Amino acid sequence: MPSYTDYYNCKPPPLLERLFQKSSPEHQDQDLKKCLNIFDLTVQGVAHIAGTSIFILTPEVVKLIAGPGTVVSYLISAFVLFFTVLAYMDLGARYRGIGNAYVYVYSALGEFAAGLVGTFMMTEIALTLALYSVGFGQNLDRYVMGGYAHGLQVKYAGTFLPDYLAENVNLMAIALIVVCCVINCIGVKQVAITNIISISYVILADIMYCILSLIYGSNNTFAHSTDPDTGRGGVFPYGAAGVVAGAAITVVAFNGFETTVSLSAEAKNSKRDVPLAVALSFAISTTIYVSVTLAIVYLVPWYSLDESTGMPASLDAHGLTVPKYILIGAIMLAGFSIALCSLTTIARGLMVFSNDGLILSCLSLVADCSQVPVVATVTASAITIVFTIVFSFKLLIHMVSGGALLTFSAVCYTLIVISYSKQKEVVDESSGLVQNEVDNRSFTTSEAQVTPGYVHNQEWKIVGWMASFCTIVTLCIVLIYGPKSWSFWKVRLPIMMALGFLNILILSYIKLIYHIQPQRDPGFVCPGIPFVPATGITLNLALFSALDSAAHLMTIAYIIIGIFIYFGYGYFHSTITLSKRKELELASVSEQDEHDQ
Repeated sequence: MPSYTDYYNCKPPPLLERLFQKSSPEHQDQDLKKCLNIFDLTVQGVAHIAGTSIFILTPEVVKLIAGPGTVVSYLISAFVLFFTVLAYMDLGARYRGIGNAYVYVYSALGEFAAGLVGTFMMTEIALTLALYSVGFGQNLDRYVMGGYAHGLQVKYAGTFLPDYLAENVNLMAIALIVVCCVINCIGVKQVAITNIISISYVILADIMYCILSLIYGSNNTFAHSTDPDTGRGGVFPYGAAGVVAGAAITVVAFNGFETTVSLSAEAKNSKRDVPLAVALSFAISTTIYVSVTLAIVYLVPWYSLDESTGMPASLDAHGLTVPKYILIGAIMLAGFSIALCSLTTIARGLMVFSNDGLILSCLSLVADCSQVPVVATVTASAITIVFTIVFSFKLLIHMVSGGALLTFSAVCYTLIVISYSKQKEVVDESSGLVQNEVDNRSFTTSEAQVTPGYVHNQEWKIVGWMASFCTIVTLCIVLIYGPKSWSFWKVRLPIMMALGFLNILILSYIKLIYHIQPQRDPGFVCPGIPFVPATGITLNLALFSALDSAAHLMTIAYIIIGIFIYFGYGYFHSTITLSKRKELELASVSEQDEHDQ
């Protein structure tokens, strides 16, 4: 009887086959409890998207990056991500298991690409959780504890940590992560109930703030405020460059709809509820961001806004003490909600990663009592606590956006590839629903010819065409942000128009020559494929290019970590690889038995 380790002695598949082998996403639901309705999913999305971002991120962007133009920055971010949201809605309805960028890429582009995307997706979400946990801790210590926690940090952390790490030890942030870990381990329904209570209070506080801004604010404050120190003023004190840079930063504030699709396996009717919940949470959150940001710059001059004390200080400037403390309560609850949601998303991502054998198998264990991935939840909490200690708050702000934009681009790319790939129907025995799975069989030319709308090796032709498209998009971005000596009218604009025309030709060729593969009983189908997701790729990459060097370096670090994890562990322990090796060994034993007979 061959042992588990004997599989490694079998002849492995070719390298390219290993790197591009694909997973079927229908097995990712495991034993998770299907208990969430559309209201629960929408609240989870809103809690993650419009939680503490509006209180922590917005004052920073208004003060230092875009001024009152932050309102336009949020609108640009929402416009850019609208195309990505459509892709998430389509893929969320298409697959009934746990949904995230990693799962979608694995089912369309293969194992290696999924390993990279999964690594920087989960690292980026963990950094986001660390960012908002630190923001929560700073606000709690400032407004409630009067700096007592920071005093303990300075007094004791330096005894066992270097100074540059001791300064980042935030006791309240660590306590928040521990509490969220406990609630997540109890059950996902408890997380949803907690978020319903928290986000309801937060939305009411936002409405109160907007009403007070209308009463005490003025149009002169919004449109005609001038910083006496720098001379900057008006609606766009930092110019168009500041608005674009603000959009590149504020895009992280919309990252929460990943939470909604990650709970697909725990939704009662994922085909219907997940796309609607994604759309509703995105629309509600965009409304909150734009209205509250407008209220901030309408209430106080943008240059007087303290990026540390933020919105409560703007109320204090008008002597509104009671509303200030109501808003402080909202900040605390919003930080609590987004930490809960982020931890839920990371834990499900680690669980799927582990199911596929790309990281330690113990992370996929589901507790019988609560039906949640407890080991993954505790591990994600520990990693996030380390991030809160290693990275400062300001550095975290600039580190999280790059991974999010590349993840969104990968999802849009995946939708194009998978929409033109041959699929077969898979029935989920637990729910009785029909799912779709990319068919990994090798079709003969004759078989492909008799399959309506299918071309032999079509998906790899699509990958090739889309790689050309992304290369052209990259060239366009280089031309936009290239040497300043290049003449815009004589050099950049003509070349960009030519490359844009070539992009349209490539996408039109895909649309006309290849037929989109239909999916049975779809919950939602993204319109305008391949043009809509391709537009999402273009806009995401354009915003990515507007980020600072820290974000670009961190993205390179994501990729290096992903390569190390895959070739250090996943390449040898992949579930698909082990299954193929077992089949090879069984076939070899069978042939040997036949030969002996």
